[in-house]
Amino acid sequence: MKSSHIDRRTFVASAGALAAAPATLAKPARARGTLADVEHVVILMQENRSFDHYFGTLRGVRGFADPRPAMLPSGRTVWEQRQDDKDGGAIIRPFHLDTRATAAGCMQGLDHSWKGSHARWKDWDVWMPEKGPFAMGYMTRADLPYYYALADQFTIADAYHCSVHGPTGPNRLYHWTGTSGLTVGRDGAFIVSNDGVDPNETADMGRDDIKAHALDWTPYTARLSAAGVRWKLYQEYDNYGDNPLALFARYRGIAKDSAEYAAARAWVDGSTRANAGTSRGEHLVRAFAADVMADRLPQVSWIVAPFHMCEHPDAPPAYGQALSARLIAALAANPNVWAKTVFILNYDENDGFFDHMSPPLPATLPGMGASTVALDGEEYRGQPVGLGPRVPMLIASPWTRGGWVNSELADHTSVLRFLERRFGVPEPNISPWRRAVCGDLLSMFDFDLSSAARRDMSWFAALPAVDGYVAGSDAACRQAKPAVAEAPPPAGQEPGTRPARALPYDLDLEQRWEAGRLRLVFRNRGTRAAIFCVTGSADDNGPRHYTVGAGRSLDDSWPGDAAAPRTLTVTGPNGFHRSIMTGTRLTSHAERVGAATHVHIANRDTAPVALRIVSRHAAPSIGRLRLSPGEEATVKLAPVDAHRWYDIRVETGNGTVHGLAGHWETGAPGISEPMTGEQA
Repeated sequence: MKSSHIDRRTFVASAGALAAAPATLAKPARARGTLADVEHVVILMQENRSFDHYFGTLRGVRGFADPRPAMLPSGRTVWEQRQDDKDGGAIIRPFHLDTRATAAGCMQGLDHSWKGSHARWKDWDVWMPEKGPFAMGYMTRADLPYYYALADQFTIADAYHCSVHGPTGPNRLYHWTGTSGLTVGRDGAFIVSNDGVDPNETADMGRDDIKAHALDWTPYTARLSAAGVRWKLYQEYDNYGDNPLALFARYRGIAKDSAEYAAARAWVDGSTRANAGTSRGEHLVRAFAADVMADRLPQVSWIVAPFHMCEHPDAPPAYGQALSARLIAALAANPNVWAKTVFILNYDENDGFFDHMSPPLPATLPGMGASTVALDGEEYRGQPVGLGPRVPMLIASPWTRGGWVNSELADHTSVLRFLERRFGVPEPNISPWRRAVCGDLLSMFDFDLSSAARRDMSWFAALPAVDGYVAGSDAACRQAKPAVAEAPPPAGQEPGTRPARALPYDLDLEQRWEAGRLRLVFRNRGTRAAIFCVTGSADDNGPRHYTVGAGRSLDDSWPGDAAAPRTLTVTGPNGFHRSIMTGTRLTSHAERVGAATHVHIANRDTAPVALRIVSRHAAPSIGRLRLSPGEEATVKLAPVDAHRWYDIRVETGNGTVHGLAGHWETGAPGISEPMTGEQA
């Protein structure tokens, strides 16, 4: 069978010829661009990979070199996950799954069912008993060369979460409809599981189970149709059941000569039931490439991969890379189409693979925190839904070039929000909480590009060829199965930083001692709602979550027993971090003054205290100080214009009593946190 891969030498030569075409054939150059320049959005949602599992070692993202990992109640870091007692209580740390030397590229999937109760997952320390030791396996650039190269050329999101801590079905429903049922009053099992819906794993409408429950709310595709926005779902006969539109009554039993069938249920020419088992996506790519070359892409395209190419753990990552590469090569083969297209690659859920960043949750239970944002549609049978673990998300387009990282909180509904912004078609089923805390992906883009800049195709030559990926993966999968590493070396990251997009966050934490209690005031001066998470409370409720809307504040208090001190840790988006030892009546507060960071420290105790100030990014104006009762001091740090990150520790002889870290946003781009690039 003839390969659909585009020869790189041929492509580069053709791109040069197009660039040299007479000016009369080109559109007039524009000094500035806008979101309206996006005429096509192409979305490929793949299967079951977590962010750390794929990109924890990538340069300049919040991965394995995170300088402030969460601490477990045991006192270990989140990287040290304990197995069940029946397994001897062994500690399992992240370890490399070598897809070249072992069959790690075609391992079986792990448990990825609904998280169960909040109580079970509240401390993020049950990965081993729930998922097993292979949950801690990860890959590197050597295993994922195309995806790492794609990240180096375009923009990766390192705060993108799946929509629910559960399996494929509900996550894809969020992606296509803004909900899995809660916001439309549906309380079926499918809200958090794959149960209760049609098990048909093909595109063949004739194989739909007529007895299966059909969903009755409105998918976003129907809203696009009503608004006159053209869309299409590309799939082969084998779609692994990953087309959620097939679950909706609107798209079941429809006429095969209808426009709805052609857009939602049809499979591409050349794909048949007979060749479904041997196809490697060639029919899908051929159909997509033909539409690109003829400049007839719809305004929105969803691509559903056949099983072998979908990256489910028993479908090798090399196969998925080959599919993604061929789709992007198809776009690159027509620079005029590329110049007006956004390609989004994301993953429906994490399977059972570990990610060290616990997801933010809405405080739907007593004692769990508070929210200034309505929480309607975020509680399922007495448990908070919130977001699931982080999953990979890359955007390749003329407006995302440059190897950027974006750290704005997002989930699958963010893709719908982006479509809302571009095409003006609202999705009312997104919950108020999700709409407030998750972005619309616009912060990942720079639309200030001329027409000529959008047609610059030099990036393509930097991507590796993928012709041997499938055969190489087949050979590797015939090798021995991978083993769990008992004492792996620390999982580090590639050295260096990455340019970082400006974000909408401006967070503050005020501390007060009142009648022996520590009161924390969470302030959000940014333009996006933010979730502050407080750990270390030593109560049965676990972490507390405070959702603070833009321009709002919330407060809560904790006992300050000097005989039983505890360290409260407050985290927020974009590296915001505060730690406070409650046994010492100190308060601390950081603010940006010009290009410098000022830290205000006050002694609210009845005894003097000697302090040592340590800073990782800039030298403090005071290294040591002694504060009498009631006395205050300000420690100034030199400007760090290059990156605007700060990380300060206030120490006594007993260790760190206060920690303050984060990033000052100014509306201008910056770089990723430097400390994530200090380990190789």
